[in-house]
Amino acid sequence: MSLFKLEQVSKIYPPYYRALHKINLEIKKGEFLLLTGPTGAGKTTLLKLIYAEEKPTEGEIFLEGVPYSNLSYKDIISFRRKIGIVFQDHKLFMDLSVYENLEVALALSKKKIKNKKFYIYDWLEKFGLSHKAKKLVKELSGGEQQKIGLIRALIKEPPILILDEPTGNLDPFSIGEIIELLKGLHKKGTTIILSTHDPTIISKKPGRIIMLERGELVPNVDIYW
Repeated sequence: MSLFKLEQVSKIYPPYYRALHKINLEIKKGEFLLLTGPTGAGKTTLLKLIYAEEKPTEGEIFLEGVPYSNLSYKDIISFRRKIGIVFQDHKLFMDLSVYENLEVALALSKKKIKNKKFYIYDWLEKFGLSHKAKKLVKELSGGEQQKIGLIRALIKEPPILILDEPTGNLDPFSIGEIIELLKGLHKKGTTIILSTHDPTIISKKPGRIIMLERGELVPNVDIYW
């Protein structure tokens, strides 16, 4: 079943920067999609269009057959609640503690948890960060902040995960752990869209790989492993 479908999608930023050009792409429900390509290829822009943070200049995007252009603001907010997203710049609350950041994420997701404190600490433990729970985010290293950004996306157990270069500041061992965790979520039915140019991730072959270059999909790189 098609979850997302892009038809002839282009994105041009003023005055004349073409970020994406005539993208045709179908992402199935429950798929693990790796989006790769060099820096500046358009990966982040494509994710923003799927997440409905940006609108295409040309073309149409469909969510389960419904055009984004037909979705109301209320529909988009409801749709975003089903998505866990990891940004390159983390978008964490730097003056709140690690625990408070995750508490806010749970509150916004409206996920019902019987023992919130235990649940949050359990996720922190999976990433070896339970001892950092009371630390302010701004006191953490870049790699630790990146892991908190990941936990914030994962903690609400969304049916869709969108991850934009989620392992840029992490060591190979941590990357391996995260990929194995994502594989486990994928087996449970989570749709995962992950952008990366990290060869460590690509070598793990977690799913279908597509490549962007200069805003266009590179033909014959659509591979299932």
